[in-house]
Amino acid sequence: MIPLLARRYIYRYLLLAFVLPIVARLSLTAGMRIERRKGRRTIVSRVLTGLGRFSRRRVEKAARKGAIDDKAVARTRG
Repeated sequence: MIPLLARRYIYRYLLLAFVLPIVARLSLTAGMRIERRKGRRTIVSRVLTGLGRFSRRRVEKAARKGAIDDKAVARTRG
């Protein structure tokens, strides 16, 4: 049971730590390039930049939550 739970958390950590920042960067870059090429915002560029901003916020929120949890654990240990 414990290895199954650990694996789930490891996968979640890997997703938040590696995959989501890459997706955020790629979608923001693609959205900005489309806007630059067209000279205006399009539906596709809005969706891509929105996805990039959302992904970036989720990564930052997860990083803050992890930092807070680490501090709380350190306080309870003594």
